[in-house]
Amino acid sequence: MILLRYLNRELVNMTMAIILILLLIVISNMFVRYLSIVSGGNIEADAVFKMISVMLPKYIAYLLPISFFFSILIVYGKLFANNELTVAFACGTSWFRLFKFILIPALSLFIIEIILTLFILPKMDQNYFLVQKTTTKNSLISFIQPGQIIPFNDGKQVVYTKSTDSDGTMYDIFIYQQKPNNASTIITAPIGYAETRPDGNQYLILKDGYFYDAQAGTAELQKGEFKEATQFISSKVTVGYNSSIESVPTFELLGSNNPLYQAELQWRLSFPLAILVSTLIALAMSKMRPRQNRYSKIIPAILVCIMYFNLLSLSKSWLNDGTIPSWIGLWWIHIIFAVTMLIILKRYNGKLFYYQTAKSEVKV
Repeated sequence: MILLRYLNRELVNMTMAIILILLLIVISNMFVRYLSIVSGGNIEADAVFKMISVMLPKYIAYLLPISFFFSILIVYGKLFANNELTVAFACGTSWFRLFKFILIPALSLFIIEIILTLFILPKMDQNYFLVQKTTTKNSLISFIQPGQIIPFNDGKQVVYTKSTDSDGTMYDIFIYQQKPNNASTIITAPIGYAETRPDGNQYLILKDGYFYDAQAGTAELQKGEFKEATQFISSKVTVGYNSSIESVPTFELLGSNNPLYQAELQWRLSFPLAILVSTLIALAMSKMRPRQNRYSKIIPAILVCIMYFNLLSLSKSWLNDGTIPSWIGLWWIHIIFAVTMLIILKRYNGKLFYYQTAKSEVKV
């Protein structure tokens, strides 16, 4: 029991440390990426933290198997390097007993991963879509950039402004609008600003400007001036519903004959299973010889893990295309890697068991 508590404490602490480091890296990259989008004027500044917070559970679910995998390699590498596991084996501990010890935190993470991937992530994906639509500058008027000619309403309206202030005030505005019966209107104004009405319709409010009405095929040109004019730009932008398959509830995926739904369901189940399989991979790859560097097995173990996850991704695409049937799906990858690692552990365990039996017979 002392060994069990010691190993579990080390594994939990190391897993938490690794996942925090990986999350900091991911969040930093997301923050930089969203700031570049904000600087381009495509989303509001206060939307950055909302979008990161909504995406956080997704990245936690993706990083849990990797974090636990690395924690096993690092903790057991340290124990081998310090000869602690060598002493434990000499006292009768076997590899399968070590595997039973690891199963306690592994099954805990397995349950957490099931809750995340099957129930929380589809909801978070829908929430991300809503946050993106409600905080992104999806009103067409927001795409007006200084020095650029921006078309609206299927190209029937063109807006240009020379410069803008930080408060949204526009200067030297030019608007061209095509009307029915080959008529057209040109509007110029030295100053103006954008406005979205409560009904969702969007307008440009222009000050002290001029307008010119022209009819194609004639030389007539009507000129006028105004103190203030309201120019309609676009209608209300509706949010709608996220049609992405990642946002489909898990219960809708169950029992579906659609290959895309079957691939998505098996993909969601792969992450909880990946915790158990990656546990076997890490444990089987953690064995080291005396005086061997504690980090020497990390690169080979990472290569095996990369192969495992790449095959999962490849099989998902095959399942989407209908290349492989759903009963094969992604299951064969989990089975092959799990059985292979169990055979390796059985080899380790068998040699150790034989050595301990022979040693006890000599003592007798």
